[in-house]
Order: sequence, then C-alpha cells, then structure tokens
Amino acid sequence: MKNKVFLGIVYLVFGVLLALGPYLIFPVCKASMMAMRCQSTAKAELVLGILTIAVGVLMLLIKNRKFRIGLNIAAIPIGILAFLFPNNITGVCSKVHMTCRSLTLPMLSLISIVLVVFAGINTVYLWKFESKGEIYDGICIDFK
Repeated sequence: MKNKVFLGIVYLVFGVLLALGPYLIFPVCKASMMAMRCQSTAKAELVLGILTIAVGVLMLLIKNRKFRIGLNIAAIPIGILAFLFPNNITGVCSKVHMTCRSLTLPMLSLISIVLVVFAGINTVYLWKFESKGEIYDGICIDFK
C-alpha cells in the first residue's frame, strides 16, 4: 500500500516536471517571429508529461498488481520518448548560449533517464518481490 501511494506521487512529480518544466521551471527560448525547435520540444514534453501524470493517477487508484506492472512498463517508453524529443527527434536550439541548450536539455534528459530507471526498477520490484505468496500452477493463482 505504501508503495502504491509513493509511486503515484513520484509519477505525478515526474509528470509535472515534464509538462511544466520547459515552460516555467527551466524554460525554453521565448516565442518570437520564427518558430524554434525548442518550442516544438516543449509541446511534445507537455504531452508526455500529461501521460506521465495519467500513469501516476492510475497508480494511485488501481490496486491490482499486474495492472500496476503494466503501468510501469508503459512509463518506460514515455521516458524514452521524453529523452529522444529534446536530444534527437525535434531537438533544441543549436547555439550553446541559448537557455534551452544550457538548461532545458540537461534537465529534460536527467528527468527522463531517472523516469526510465525508476519505472524499470519498480517493474522488477512488483514482479519479483510483491508476488511472494502467489503460487502459479498453470491454471490459477493461489494466495497462501
């Protein structure tokens, strides 16, 4: 039970950082006359942050262990995409002195790597350690 609440809160924090970080906490370049790559990255991170928040809310509401394993597995590609958008897919500004290159890119990379590692570790934890007491005989699961 403690794990469920803790995980939900952690995913909510990751989601808020991904969604609002490029706009408020570690902002990308200001919108100007021309569209910049970092602004597209911020929009993509907003969507991925909302998806991470949804995972966190579902993690708080759902008690089924297998469904929670599925949510953790779903968080892994979200974190991978959160890493790939600023680094490869859309990118950020190419000049080193721009705030999106010096601040937003490292922070989004760090958050997304920690999200992937956290989701992977929690998947293994739920799969291995919380399944104690379950005996699977090929037909059904008995709890002893």
